[in-house]
Amino acid sequence: MWSILIPSNPDDQDTLIATLWEQGTSGIIEEPIGLRAFFEDAIAPAQLQFLNGEFRRESIGPPVFRRENWDPILIGERFFIAPPWLDSAVPPGRFRLNMDAASAFGTGRHETTQLCLRALEKHLKPGDCVLDIGCGSGILSAAARLLNAGPIFSCDIHEDAMQSARHHIQSPLFLGSADAVRPAIADLVLANISARIVDHIAADLKRILKPAGLLILSGFIADNPPKHFQPIEETVQGDWLCWICRREDIQPAAVVDPNTHSQDWWL
Repeated sequence: MWSILIPSNPDDQDTLIATLWEQGTSGIIEEPIGLRAFFEDAIAPAQLQFLNGEFRRESIGPPVFRRENWDPILIGERFFIAPPWLDSAVPPGRFRLNMDAASAFGTGRHETTQLCLRALEKHLKPGDCVLDIGCGSGILSAAARLLNAGPIFSCDIHEDAMQSARHHIQSPLFLGSADAVRPAIADLVLANISARIVDHIAADLKRILKPAGLLILSGFIADNPPKHFQPIEETVQGDWLCWICRREDIQPAAVVDPNTHSQDWWL
């Protein structure tokens, strides 16, 4: 297994991701300056036809190659996360999650994903109806299934997320958000998105929860948390937070102010 780090502008990345899949990548993750794609040893770097094309921009930097093993990680008490190309034994008592997403947020390696996985372990009851808003790669939905959730519904507003999620989950999946869901359907709602977005959809998050339901919120840092939620429980990893909220802890604004938070989604 080897990898290539391709410096790229955000505007290029959707096209670049599609090209990498066409070239046979085994998986893609985002890094601060671009995309890192993984390839089996049977594929030689010289076979990557796009390297001499529009993505090799001297103003950004040439691709950087690296051979490596992407080691599995243990999250909480139950999860063992690894890319599908690694044949590693699963420790006793743990579930394997195979993830090959195109973003650190979908691979299980980002703090917010890990916080949500631990929260799922603690709060999900077998048979719970789970709704995963902004599902991304589908990792949280896949984890909920392993924990014996009841019906699981997953959604995202980005078509590329839909393509990734279809590789990882078999539960119902739709392009959209919480406003498309009928009231009082979910025992547990997952929203690992951002403070700005969860404040924007707070009314719908409250509406879709059952009266005794719980909301798992993450995707924001301690310096700028959501404004319309009061958690009954908070966990922290690095600068990132995860909140557990009851239905009555959600107080949507009468009018949503789009400037409540920074335009940088993580702030």
